[in-house]
Amino acid sequence: MSTLHLMHTITLTPPAATEAVTTIHIASGAWKEIQALTKGKRTVVLYDSAIKDIAQPVIESLDNPLCIDVPSGDASKSLQSAEKIVEALLDAGCDKKTIMICIGGGMLTDLGGFVASIFMRGITCILMPTTLLGMIDASIGGKTAVNTADRKNMIGTITHPQAVIIDLELLDSLPKKQLCEGLAEVIKIAAMLDLPFFEWLEENLDAVLAVHPEAMEECVLRAVQAKVDVIEQDAHDRDVRLLLNFGHTVGHAIEAYSRYRLSHGEAISIGMVAEMKLAGKEYQHVEALLKKAGLPCVIPKDYSREELWKAMLTDKKNEGGIVKTAIPGNLGEGIITILTKESFLTFVS
Repeated sequence: MSTLHLMHTITLTPPAATEAVTTIHIASGAWKEIQALTKGKRTVVLYDSAIKDIAQPVIESLDNPLCIDVPSGDASKSLQSAEKIVEALLDAGCDKKTIMICIGGGMLTDLGGFVASIFMRGITCILMPTTLLGMIDASIGGKTAVNTADRKNMIGTITHPQAVIIDLELLDSLPKKQLCEGLAEVIKIAAMLDLPFFEWLEENLDAVLAVHPEAMEECVLRAVQAKVDVIEQDAHDRDVRLLLNFGHTVGHAIEAYSRYRLSHGEAISIGMVAEMKLAGKEYQHVEALLKKAGLPCVIPKDYSREELWKAMLTDKKNEGGIVKTAIPGNLGEGIITILTKESFLTFVS
């Protein structure tokens, strides 16, 4: 028998991936755009059960959609929930041409976007965020995810929706606590990327908190545009998009440790101040704006620093046991820095 000594190497190079274009509609009454975007298509409406009154007009505008409600709360953001939704889609005979419309806050759009990205290897998705946090953060940029093992967003994809529908009218009735939670991410974006926007917030936060129409429109437009500018440079968290993680290294650990009794915005607010203090940066302007927005800025004293550090070590942004964080080097100018275990374990915020 002859022996072959020549190694044959064949390289398969897939065609360059092209990111889908996302159209973001921002207006009062923007939900009416959904009918035109889905005309002639089979549709699924996935919505948070707590906001059925918001989802109902959308449902009634569509031709016999499949409707799936999801219980409120971060416990629904799981692989088990995703599997139940997939089973419902299969039972209803949905296929590759089905369009999924996701209506709700960040939990729902993360979960729905994730399901849409994996069902039959991807179906078209339209996101209609119903909270300020969802409008300026969770729905923009294609990040989808579910939680697992008390860790945030560890299973997910980056899959951009066809469209994001931001209906500013929904902010008129948004509970004050949820409005403030969204402002944590607004302040984060401004502090990291846009000094003029941060200064505008310092001058206009009272009007935003009062949901003054012109101020709220300006706030949402500027926050969304700033994030879009980053995503267009770096869709996959390899460079400048990492700057959007300000507050999230410590914040996600706090959120998980609280078993989600602290909201995302509250945890990220605490995380932003803690990370700036730990890095020895001037934090007073950021802290003052967060406090004015009614957000907490101190790690609860009974939270184990050791357990928080263990959670921080599992963060997706870290490599080789090095805990990284993004902070403003100066207001409006984000940088990446490293946190040390010694400084964190002895840190008193």
